[in-house]
Amino acid sequence: MNDAADYAELHCLSNFSFLRAASHPEELVGRAAALGYRAIALTDECSLAGVVRAHAAARTQDIQLIIGSEFHLDDGLHLVLLAPDRRAYGRLSALISLARSQAKKGAYRLSREDLQDGLPGCLALMVVEPTTSPEAASWVAETFIGRAWVTCALRHDGHDRERLAHCQALGRRYRLPAVASGGVTMHRRGRRALRDTLQAIRQGSPVRRISGELSSNGEGHLRPRHTLTRLYPAEMLAESLRIARHCHFSLDELRYEYPEELIGEGHTPTSWLRELVEQGGRERWPEGMPERVRQAVEHELALIHELAYEPYFLTVHDIVAFARSRGILCQGRGSAANSAVCYCLGITSVDPVRSSLLFERFISGNDANPRILTSISNTTAAKRSFSTFIKNTAAIGLLWRPLSSATAPAAHYGMLARRWGWKPIRSNG
Repeated sequence: MNDAADYAELHCLSNFSFLRAASHPEELVGRAAALGYRAIALTDECSLAGVVRAHAAARTQDIQLIIGSEFHLDDGLHLVLLAPDRRAYGRLSALISLARSQAKKGAYRLSREDLQDGLPGCLALMVVEPTTSPEAASWVAETFIGRAWVTCALRHDGHDRERLAHCQALGRRYRLPAVASGGVTMHRRGRRALRDTLQAIRQGSPVRRISGELSSNGEGHLRPRHTLTRLYPAEMLAESLRIARHCHFSLDELRYEYPEELIGEGHTPTSWLRELVEQGGRERWPEGMPERVRQAVEHELALIHELAYEPYFLTVHDIVAFARSRGILCQGRGSAANSAVCYCLGITSVDPVRSSLLFERFISGNDANPRILTSISNTTAAKRSFSTFIKNTAAIGLLWRPLSSATAPAAHYGMLARRWGWKPIRSNG
């Protein structure tokens, strides 16, 4: 394999692109590593659902994982967007939420207008076919200035020469570097029958009836580097490595991000949580907090500070306070009942004087993240109130899908929305 060029696969779908691809993310990562690829991008269609599995697999392999997503715009433009850093990942995530919110469940809709800002930070690959218009390439070049490429997958389908020539011509005309990519839908050729079956299910027809619409061969798999070296010009393979070097984002960088506006003016999260606890303590015990409770509160606040969980408790307190201010029934439950701090904040109603509390049953130094379960009334008024509350507080619009009950860990408002089955929509507020 001395004649095999180094390569990074930048366009790869897993079975999280529902009924389109036939391999698990971990299978794709493992196979790419076995073939000696430098990197592999998981780019499921309008989805990041498979990236956690791919990330876990990449950590055990000698290969770089790039996170991205594929989109088919409503005018037919075919794009692959990659996230080279944390900010770009956030913008890509927001774009996926927007696209999903503009269509019925299981679908998405995206137009050029939704990408007018160029999705700052993200890298754009325009997937070229023989029918791709020069106007589309011009728009991509103008929208993603300095961050755009043209790419094509060569599949031995009788159109490779035309596809490659058109890709290179558009690249030269609009100064877009050309890069190799595979449009991969399976990790091995042997998954072709499964892939074809999935596509038949997607179209609701037997395989034999849509045989003319299926791929003519099994070339949509991760191919050996020496095969790619024979197919693609050397500069297109080398360009894949240059793009990979631009990408350094890892899911390990992600952390919960809490609303800063919950902290009182002139306070830190630590001092504001203590202030709220003291206020609540005075309301619970007008004649003074019992010594036993005081010791429990100090012990809990020390552990909360050690784990830097103050923003989490402030977020839960804000949600509960809003519910109570609107007369919405709201009650913390589960192991949170073991917390004197939660009692002082009004999250729970279990009096620590009358119970034997074990705070470590709720939170301990070994916890990765805390969890408070909060049962909230599911009345129509509650739905309307909380929709307004989260729109105003988190600056996102929400639609409520009715549920018989609502259980919220309340780590942040986005998680609250997902837990309650709300669907993000575009908001003018």
